[in-house]
Amino acid sequence: MTDFDVIVLGAGTWGSAASWQLASRGHKVLALDEFHPPHMMGSHGGATRLARQSNSSGPAYIKLTESAWSLWAEISKAAAEDILVTTGSAFIGEPGSEWFDKTLSNLKLSTFEYEVLDQSESKSRFPWVKTRPNELTVWEPNGAIILVEPAIRSLQKLASEKGAKFNFNEKVIEWKSTENGVVVTTTAGVYRAKKLVITAGARSSKVLGTELPVDVERQVLVNFKVPKGHAALPALFFAAPAGDSALPAYGCPEPDGTYKFSFATRADIIDPDTISQKVSEGDFARVRDILSERLPQLDGEPASYAVCMWSESKDGHWILGNHPKEPNVVIGAGCTGRGFRYAPVIGKALADFVEGIPRDDLDTFAIGRIPFHASEK
Repeated sequence: MTDFDVIVLGAGTWGSAASWQLASRGHKVLALDEFHPPHMMGSHGGATRLARQSNSSGPAYIKLTESAWSLWAEISKAAAEDILVTTGSAFIGEPGSEWFDKTLSNLKLSTFEYEVLDQSESKSRFPWVKTRPNELTVWEPNGAIILVEPAIRSLQKLASEKGAKFNFNEKVIEWKSTENGVVVTTTAGVYRAKKLVITAGARSSKVLGTELPVDVERQVLVNFKVPKGHAALPALFFAAPAGDSALPAYGCPEPDGTYKFSFATRADIIDPDTISQKVSEGDFARVRDILSERLPQLDGEPASYAVCMWSESKDGHWILGNHPKEPNVVIGAGCTGRGFRYAPVIGKALADFVEGIPRDDLDTFAIGRIPFHASEK
């Protein structure tokens, strides 16, 4: 049996970030993953993730956004990788649209740079975007995309340089608490540690042996060709109509020169172990319908596509903190579609929980707010 200070179960975006933070603080860390992140079996599938500075989820995210931008810059410099790429971003919607109103309201509380454009101004600035009557365009010049593979590789590289060990393609069979820590049994061995961090993404409920208030939602991302010579496209968000609480459609430029577009949905709930890269004509049609209205100049035939999944918590906020029944276990779950851009902040928070450092600024995400039944592993 091999001993560690901390075992991180799930070495995707959050787990790699936590491993980096913990190893940087001098902990002997083992990170385990059933797959080999980055991969297409979880929530980080595809080449990019959107990184707007605005948010629709509340003031608690504003300071975290500032910290995330700073930490991504630190990671990028240390790993000598381009990670956070500024494209600018615009969100478009009509006052009275729930997502649009919340996003603009939170942006007004921040110090982030933005402009609100009426239809005439929007048409002049972005002539290739089709807006509907009464819609406004909110432009964020510092909006960005995150390059998925360089981001995850960089976190793993920096963690490894500080001594963290990553065991990929090694499935965890069980974990159990002991008087002095935890024991984790995998398909390859048995490991012991003082603390366990569980960052299993969409598989968190299965790993924990309890039903978290989280829905795993299948999301289809479709890439379309951009006409030769077209102006550079920023990240774009299209809010649902006034009175509608639906999530926005969104798109962003990709490293290969295509434009990714998707229609976020809460309706396609799946078992995470059933995820596949199969896409139906209905999936394409839902995306194409919005694309043809909003960006009609793009080629309507998909150039490529990917399927990923979101872990959407019932109240829309992450689930972070110490396991209420197991004192040596720390949990990071419920990524809720925005977890990637905040990964360095989450990694720091999970490391703080391991070390018993209070984080009153994270009360919105406290694990105590949810019902948590005894483990039935």
